[in-house]
Amino acid sequence: MDVGPDPYVQLLENWMPGIGECTELHDKLHGHFRLDFSVNSEARLLGFQLGHHPAANFLHVVIFSVISTVMYPRPYRNGWSDLRDFFRSYVLGKNFQLTSYWFIPRDILSWAGS
Repeated sequence: MDVGPDPYVQLLENWMPGIGECTELHDKLHGHFRLDFSVNSEARLLGFQLGHHPAANFLHVVIFSVISTVMYPRPYRNGWSDLRDFFRSYVLGKNFQLTSYWFIPRDILSWAGS
């Protein structure tokens, strides 16, 4: 039984550029970039989506960092290493803003933990 994403987490994320993209696209991007659904993989993908969107800016990074470490339900909360990977992915996403997700190398987010 697929319970889907936590509705509270979705509410907190959906106003942010890139992060608020539809759930179906987000799930397809997990497959495209070969990511599981762990907290760290979510942080990497959400950071990349935020950076990829032209309306995103550093204020969004700060706000996401605060809400994902303080307001998220405990199983979804980001730790320091998740925030580091979120920010690295955000910067990487900025570099690919003019490129469709489907033309971005699939293993680009596979550096986690390095």
